[in-house]
Parts: sequence; C-alpha cells; structure tokens
Amino acid sequence: MLPFMKIVLMGVVLAGSPDQLPSLSSSTLINPPDSDQNITVTCYLGNPSNMNTLGSLTVFTQVAAGPSCNSMFYDCKGYCFGCFSDFDLTEDICVDNSGRKFLR
Repeated sequence: MLPFMKIVLMGVVLAGSPDQLPSLSSSTLINPPDSDQNITVTCYLGNPSNMNTLGSLTVFTQVAAGPSCNSMFYDCKGYCFGCFSDFDLTEDICVDNSGRKFLR
C-alpha cells in the first residue's frame, strides 16, 4: 500500500422515527397550482402536529415545500416538514424532505 493511500470505512445507521406519519397518495391531491402561483409554506421541525415551527417561506410547487424547508433552516437536518393550506380540502397538506405528501 502506498503511504499516501488510506482506506476509510463509514457506516450509516438509520434511526427510526417515533412519529410515523401517514402518506397521502398523489391521486388524492387536487392539481398543483399554476406555475405562476406562489405557495406560502410553514416549516415544522418534526411532526407538524407538535406545532414546532421554524418559520415560513414561499415556494413555486407543492413538492418543493419539504425540501425547501430542509434547505432553508439549519436545525431541520432533514427532519422538517413544509405545510401549506389546501382550500379545496379545507386541511393542510404537509410534504417531507423526500416529497411525500400527507394531510395534517
């Protein structure tokens, strides 16, 4: 082995989350808003039912709600949910970091 070469082994452990949130099928959702319509999203750290908000931001598409919150706020570390009002369903729709949607 050459002196400048080293082997680095890294393990990844996936932690189970105590909050198992139900996923909302995409066929249940109303058509996404027009591309020229902005969506105001509230960002929640962890389960949105716990009401631990970090702030709000504006996104252009529904699926960007979760990833945008996780990109914007350092405290998220991949565990934030972006929620917005859906006036057709009279409930909030929340999106996790991977783009999965569910009702709050």
